[in-house]
Amino acid sequence: MSHEELDYIRQLFAEPRSGSEGEAGGWLRVSEDAAGLLKGIPGSPRIELQAGWKGHRLRFPLKPRADTEDGGLTLEIGIPEILEGEERSRSWRVPPGRDEMLLQDRSGRLEQPRVMNLSYTGMAVEQRADRIPDMTLPLRDLRLVLPGQRDYLKLLGYVVRQTPLDEARVQLGIRFEPLSDDARDLLGRYILRRHRELQAARETGC
Repeated sequence: MSHEELDYIRQLFAEPRSGSEGEAGGWLRVSEDAAGLLKGIPGSPRIELQAGWKGHRLRFPLKPRADTEDGGLTLEIGIPEILEGEERSRSWRVPPGRDEMLLQDRSGRLEQPRVMNLSYTGMAVEQRADRIPDMTLPLRDLRLVLPGQRDYLKLLGYVVRQTPLDEARVQLGIRFEPLSDDARDLLGRYILRRHRELQAARETGC
C-alpha cells in the first residue's frame, strides 16, 4: 500500500473538520496494461482495497469512473466496510449512540422494534415476544431512519434467528438483502462515524 493510500485512511478516521463530517472520497490510478485487463472482463468487476486499522480491517470498494489521457483508468474509492474477526471475518456490528435510530416495519409484522446493533449485512432488534414474525417470510418494507437524517433507508430482510431476552421481549437477528449503492453509502457513513466515536471514547477512557 502506498503512502498516499495510508494518508487517505488516516484522514477518514481523523477528527472531523468544520463542515466535513462524514465526508470521504479519493481515487486510485490504474496503468494502461491493468486497465485493459479490467475492461476486458464482462460486466462490472468487483475490485476492493483492504487495509488494517486499530484491530479492524477495512474493505474499500473501488469503482471504475473515468479513463485517463494515457489510456489508464481512474478508480473511485468508496465508503469502506469495517470487518472484525480473522479467519471467519464478518461485518462489524455497531451499537447505536445516544440518539436512537427509528425503525418501522410498514407491513406490520414487527411491532415497536428497537435496533440493538447494525452492520452492512444486517441488524439485531428487540421486539415483543408475542409478535414474532414468520421466519420463512421476508420483511419487505423495513424503513430505517438514522440519527440526524430525515430520509429513511428502505430495506429488505429476513429473520434468521431469535433469542429470548425475558418473558416479554425477544432479540431478532435480521439479515439484509444486498443494499442499493445509495443506501450502502449512507449506512457506511454512519457506521464510520460511530466507529470513530467509539475509538475516541476508548482512547480517552470515557
